[in-house]
Amino acid sequence: MKKGDVINGYTILQDFSTAGGGMSQWSFAAKGSKQYFIKAFLAPTYPVDGSPGSPKLKRDKRRRCQQFEQRQRALMEKLSPKGGAGGNLVITLDFFRSGAKYYKITDKVDTAGLTLPQLAALPPTRKILVLRTIAHSLAMLHGEGIVHGDLKPDNMLVKQTSGGQYVAKLIDFDDSYLAGEPPANPDEVVGDPVYYSPELLRYVQRDAAMPGAQLGVPSDIFALGLLYTQLLTGALPPFHREQYPYAATAVLHGERLAVPAVPEPTVASLLERMLAREPASRPDIQRVFAVLKQWQPSDLKGTFKRRPGLEAATAGTPGGASASSAGLQGTLMQALHNKHKL
Repeated sequence: MKKGDVINGYTILQDFSTAGGGMSQWSFAAKGSKQYFIKAFLAPTYPVDGSPGSPKLKRDKRRRCQQFEQRQRALMEKLSPKGGAGGNLVITLDFFRSGAKYYKITDKVDTAGLTLPQLAALPPTRKILVLRTIAHSLAMLHGEGIVHGDLKPDNMLVKQTSGGQYVAKLIDFDDSYLAGEPPANPDEVVGDPVYYSPELLRYVQRDAAMPGAQLGVPSDIFALGLLYTQLLTGALPPFHREQYPYAATAVLHGERLAVPAVPEPTVASLLERMLAREPASRPDIQRVFAVLKQWQPSDLKGTFKRRPGLEAATAGTPGGASASSAGLQGTLMQALHNKHKL
């Protein structure tokens, strides 16, 4: 496909690119008066008439394609009512196959164009909504029992609002799965190992003591802890990189990930608990959001001002009672419209 081609009613606006696409290509497309983001999957490919391969190979490929379609459509069904609620989940609007390839359509998001180092260099008051909107979006996913499965900077689009605030939109649910139901074949887990949780790394490495049924939403919390640390400090938590390629590897070998560069002690403590080795020791996403909601970065000298109740928001066990996604949404939307209380 190239610029000017029409596929399923969408006119391609520029040649497809693989930059940052992983196992996919992407472009922009127009249908009617609206522009969209279009993604072409490089795998799986459907064995159309005339495709090479034995009958058995084609049957196997069709079975894999059927599973892929079912998973994508199941996620679309679960997320469709959520996309309009808050607007920070960039959900799939259309999913179809044309020839051997599968395509996905989402809204086009006009981003602020900030790199991760530029975003990390902003004062806390300029990026607090980025942290909160990510948590809010993830709370909506986790409320449906969905594991994002590929949290990383590339899947976080930062947009500037008309009021000058920065917010984040969460994208790319291609590797998402229902809690306890990851791809049966660990080789089909894509993601970025830099952000793998310890349990996800064990599953990918086919550790018999880590069945897929034990992979749940806490895996996202670990990845989010790494992402938040980058946003707040400009770097991943320190570990012995000469020995271990990834943070999850270091944790599995007994290292404890510390976050020394965050001036607010309660937030630093939250991040360290998010990066715990054991999933049950990590806070759930509602608790993460509650801490961020209470945290009020000061406008003065980059210091932090603690509001009453911050300690209470972080108290209790990770599995304690939490607010509903709907409650979180209402709280966040009220805050977004009243920046003086942010």
